[in-house]
Amino acid sequence: MSQQTSVLTATRRNLIALPILLTGAAVAVVLGVAGTHYFPGTEQLPVWGFSEPQTFKAYLGSLVLLLVIGQLLTAVWIYCFHAPRSVHIYHRLSGALAFLLSLPVAFYCLYTFGFQFGHGMPPRVVAHSISGVVFYGAFASKMLSLRISGAPRWLLPVLGGLVLTSFVLVWTLAAFWWFRTYGFER
Repeated sequence: MSQQTSVLTATRRNLIALPILLTGAAVAVVLGVAGTHYFPGTEQLPVWGFSEPQTFKAYLGSLVLLLVIGQLLTAVWIYCFHAPRSVHIYHRLSGALAFLLSLPVAFYCLYTFGFQFGHGMPPRVVAHSISGVVFYGAFASKMLSLRISGAPRWLLPVLGGLVLTSFVLVWTLAAFWWFRTYGFER
């Protein structure tokens, strides 16, 4: 293969990243727009043995954070070293579980508060809203990059890092803040 062919192939591979990234951006924008037009619910949500929804969200979000950290460790093992098949299976299952457990947290956030931004909003709340929709957009792009053949090799670790970073930010701005402000009582 000539150098020119190699460059063209690399360019085509990088172009495949564009629709993957645009899909994730669309998911994030749709969630943000839906959250701004969604009026917070008036029905009390179940708290599943906790004193209030925010406490439930903080504990469930912390469980998701532990799974996300496990995702980071197994991803590094898979990506940088020759990981056994069991690590691949664990990575997939724990990732699916982390995503599924994050859905009630996201629903409670959107149902109770909506997507909050703009003048007069505390920066913590704005950053939490933005990082929440970025998390789901990055997750959608990451899943697409796994399924589309020919995606550039750099895309998966970049999206995985964005998923990790955005969720850690979401957790820090909500659950960590909640525990620091109100304590650990259930």
